[in-house]
Amino acid sequence: MSIYTISPDFLSNVDKDEQNYLSNILFVFTNRNNSFKLTKDKKGDVISIYKSIQENADIIKIWLDLMSYTPAPFESIDVDISNIDCLETKFLKICKETKGFNNLIVYSVQNLTKFKCIGNKISFEGIDINILDRDEANSELNSKTGHTFISNSQVANNGSTINKSKNE
Repeated sequence: MSIYTISPDFLSNVDKDEQNYLSNILFVFTNRNNSFKLTKDKKGDVISIYKSIQENADIIKIWLDLMSYTPAPFESIDVDISNIDCLETKFLKICKETKGFNNLIVYSVQNLTKFKCIGNKISFEGIDINILDRDEANSELNSKTGHTFISNSQVANNGSTINKSKNE
């Protein structure tokens, strides 16, 4: 299992010509055949923030609708972020409280303004948060899904060989 936090920065900064990031990243979490989860706070502020994003609103709505089906791929984190004004701080706080899985997906580390990112990590309240930009998140999430489609072929894995075989 891997747990991620998606920053509103990611959702609001994907342009129309790069919406493949939205489909490649967001919709991985709607597939119940993998063990990926997303964080949300107990009070639901995260969901409200996602719903309030105007950019890419149509795709975000479809994604949230799919995420609402049971079993929901959200990991509820026991943290109250309602009194935090800064969005960047809100999502770092949730990510920090996610035990063992401190992974924050952002559009770009260049958009982080309040905290310093060194070596794709932010130290927040004594915890190192792993920062994945859109390309790193896309690569990590889609390399772990294990999709393989082979047709009319023979495959030798893990050092095995195929001898005297005809592929007809």
